[in-house]
Amino acid sequence: MINVLLNLSNFDEPWAYGSLENILLPRSRVLILPLSYDEGWITDAYEWKERYGRGSRYYEELVRPFRAFGINDNDISWINYYEDDRESSLRKINEADILLFTGGYPDWMLQRLYDLGIRDEISGFEGAVMGMSAGALIQLDEYHLTEEEGYEYQIQEGLGLLSGFDIEPHYEEDLHHITGIIRSLEDMGRPLIAMPNRGGVLIDDGHFELLGESFILEPKDLDELYAAYDFLRYGY
Repeated sequence: MINVLLNLSNFDEPWAYGSLENILLPRSRVLILPLSYDEGWITDAYEWKERYGRGSRYYEELVRPFRAFGINDNDISWINYYEDDRESSLRKINEADILLFTGGYPDWMLQRLYDLGIRDEISGFEGAVMGMSAGALIQLDEYHLTEEEGYEYQIQEGLGLLSGFDIEPHYEEDLHHITGIIRSLEDMGRPLIAMPNRGGVLIDDGHFELLGESFILEPKDLDELYAAYDFLRYGY
């Protein structure tokens, strides 16, 4: 399995293109799994098609970067939570070379994978698994959620496709992200990959490649992070 951890659908930009062009090949079959929204955003099949149907804003946003790698729209399929069942979902997974998990709410995504009965099949997938934001987080065995609207800081269990490190998606050098990183390093004691929006990680057979602006922080960096926290909060 190859794992690609991202923030946004900007992986066709120069910071990522050269590393991914040997994975995202023309005629690759892509399966997009947009399962990470809350019930206030989509409630039925009609609203799902309004959001993700061909020609919609989110359809274009998710498909556009694949086109840059020579992948045709007709080679991209979708799992529709309201119309697909376990049988159709498994068929689509088995036909795919690449899976893409969208961003949003990781707990909703994991629950819908459970509802569809395909969590084990995702874990056993032999192609490339890509994920943006929440879709990156769920690939880990454990991950932290930085406190934000709708979530308190917490550590949650993921799919376990990857282990031994944590990530901070959408990293910016601000109090919000520094606080979450400090708590993760203190609580989990693992290296953490900070991923600005033009950043990501490619893991191929245990080999890690940082993409773009991503960088690694470890528990030994906590003193510097405490100093950054004090400066951002108190100005000294």
